[in-house]
Amino acid sequence: MGRVAEKRPKALTFIRQKGEISRGDLAAELSLDKKTVSNLVEELFAESLIASAGFRDSIAGRRQELLTLNGSHSNFIGIDLGGTHIIGILADLNGRSLDRVFFEIRPGLAVEIILDQMKTICRKLMESKQASAPVRAIGICAPGFIDSATGTSIVAENIPGWQDVHLRDIFQKEFNRPVHAEDSSRAYALAEKWLGDGRGREDFLLTDLGYGIGMAIIVNGLLLRGAGNKSGEIGHTIVAPDGPLCSCGNHGCLEAVASGRAIARDAAAGIHAGRSGLLKGLTHGRAESVTAQDVAIAASMGDVFSTELLRAAGNLAGLALANAVNIINPSLLILGGGLIGTNRTMEECVARALATHCMKGIFKDLELRVSRLGIDGSALGCGILAAAEVLGPA
Repeated sequence: MGRVAEKRPKALTFIRQKGEISRGDLAAELSLDKKTVSNLVEELFAESLIASAGFRDSIAGRRQELLTLNGSHSNFIGIDLGGTHIIGILADLNGRSLDRVFFEIRPGLAVEIILDQMKTICRKLMESKQASAPVRAIGICAPGFIDSATGTSIVAENIPGWQDVHLRDIFQKEFNRPVHAEDSSRAYALAEKWLGDGRGREDFLLTDLGYGIGMAIIVNGLLLRGAGNKSGEIGHTIVAPDGPLCSCGNHGCLEAVASGRAIARDAAAGIHAGRSGLLKGLTHGRAESVTAQDVAIAASMGDVFSTELLRAAGNLAGLALANAVNIINPSLLILGGGLIGTNRTMEECVARALATHCMKGIFKDLELRVSRLGIDGSALGCGILAAAEVLGPA
């Protein structure tokens, strides 16, 4: 039985990836004999982790039962804390979203208020009428550095005062469920690998362009974490050495010139300088309240100044991404985050900058995709991370 237990995580992962498989498929994938696979399958049936998906004809003439993951075995909550929002997702064992709660938050909120909002979202999802099973575990992500081993958010530079927040301890005490914590971009990449364009891909980059800017790196099917678990900080790649001061203390970081926060800062300055009457109207004259979303709306309405802001941000983001692509040589780059999908201007500038600045021999290997998961990607990834309680390590 030890060998059966050892193969469980791989078996469940294979069943999830394929959707529907036969016992023979499973035996071939796991390199196990039929009897051992039969024992494993019966064990998974007994625990309601898998279900029958019907039968198919085989070459030998004997019909084969198809196995599928039982999504309703258990539910999971994923909470994504961003610079301007908190998104909660209730997901089943397949990672399918059952319910969603969205809170918009103001930059600068006190840490305790943010934590209370996150707890409120958890409670709402715990009580959701869309649930298909009890909530088994919770996944939480935040921007910045996360110690996933201890469940501690070490620092989130875009959230004032957010340092050494013990997410696992806080939420396990509150909800009496296992809690997993991860960086936002890495959670997003996990969702892409399970549900999105990263499915079946062994290497890809996921960039999260939003209020801040992050990246996750998948190499040989595994997340590249780095020596100190801090890899992927493309937002702190310096693209304009004489540029504005970044929250990290350096000047001209990508995040300081091309993030949602940077676009809003430059838009506010433009409103004060009288460069956009449309933006002034959208914000009722309150320049400091302008957001990158307002800029995207104004650009879609033909505002020249707003379009220039998005083009500049897209060009610089594309430059930084081209450097990453030249170093990693991935087969796929996925563009995600709140700045992507709201207006094509930035996306098109990123694509052009990649084509310009990537080495030609490397660029031809690259496929560029816009995430289909949208701003829910990180929350979905957190739900998937929590599913490790049942499926084994993600």
